[in-house]
Amino acid sequence: MGDPITLAAVASVAGTAVSVKQGQEASKAQARQQGLSARRSQRQAIRESQIRRAQSQVQAGAMGVTGGSGLAGGQASLSSQLGGSLGFAGQMSGLSQQITMAQSRAQTAGAVAGLGMQVFQGLGGFDKLNAAFSKPTPGE
Repeated sequence: MGDPITLAAVASVAGTAVSVKQGQEASKAQARQQGLSARRSQRQAIRESQIRRAQSQVQAGAMGVTGGSGLAGGQASLSSQLGGSLGFAGQMSGLSQQITMAQSRAQTAGAVAGLGMQVFQGLGGFDKLNAAFSKPTPGE
């Protein structure tokens, strides 16, 4: 069959590799999901801005105002609010992607550290390390 320690080490390495790969795939999927959500929010903000703009024009027309600084100022304000909303949504999406990537790197590092600890323990761990340092050096 095979040496149990070797089989355990191979299983550990294989499990760690699969875990890292799955974590990376999950991070990519989460980043795509966040991108879709951000684009949806941006489209919704644009739609709402267009609706508000049309409503203000209808109200101004009903009041007999077809031009003037009040209407122009209101329209400019709506454009400014839309720009702020889109900018905020873009920043939030970018931050979410950075968080996702940092979590993925942390998960990978944790898996590698766990693998290293398993190998260290399989080779004797701290007992073997202490024994190596407690041996008298030749010539003492």
